Amino acid sequence: MKLNLLTGLTLLMISNFVSGVKAETISSSNCGWVKDCAIAVSKKEVAKSVIPSTKLEKVENIIQSPEEKILTVETLTERSQGNATSLKGSTNSISQIVPPTDSNGNLIFRSTRSGPSYLGVGANFGLTGGSDLGGTSFAIISKLGLTEVISVRPSVLILRDFATILLPVTYDLAPQQSFGDLQFSPYIGGGVAINTGSNSSVGPMITAGLDVPLSSRFTINVAANLAFLRTTDLGILVGIGYNF
Repeated sequence: MKLNLLTGLTLLMISNFVSGVKAETISSSNCGWVKDCAIAVSKKEVAKSVIPSTKLEKVENIIQSPEEKILTVETLTERSQGNATSLKGSTNSISQIVPPTDSNGNLIFRSTRSGPSYLGVGANFGLTGGSDLGGTSFAIISKLGLTEVISVRPSVLILRDFATILLPVTYDLAPQQSFGDLQFSPYIGGGVAINTGSNSSVGPMITAGLDVPLSSRFTINVAANLAFLRTTDLGILVGIGYNF
């Protein structure tokens, strides 16, 4: 009888000890194997494990780059703006004369056999006459190629408050070479001269000159212009043009 009672008490103590160990094992966060852990998580513990909404919003703003570096949306935006700035800078760095084109994008003026079209400045040294062509004046020069051999060469001579406008059409000859490597392209032509101011007049003119290529971008022009206005006016024009 005593032996049976002692055995019962012993089994009861062992049962309580095992239950305590099992309870401690379930509440412990350090499980040995997942399959051995009982799923006994309270609603309170589940609520604590949920990521707050503010953290989820931050996670949405994180992007994984190809180099496996974490980049935020703000960082990627800054990089994109940087590229746009560099492109804008390169666009603003272009500075040159843009050749005129028609509605289809074709060049209106072209190179002739004497060389490219150009626009430039120079000085006129008058030999005789009463207009700006017959005196020393500032000049705006140009050559506008129309065909392989034909060009128009408008020029404006400015002296004080008046101006003389020269509108010749020229026949451009083939380039010539002399004096070693020096190359030049002669031309000859005629047109109309217009003298503005109080003594304004209009008359025919004759021109002859040379285009001398200085580089791929610049051409030197030397021309003799003879105009029949109120007086016979003769001047020598020297200028430099920017090719286009």
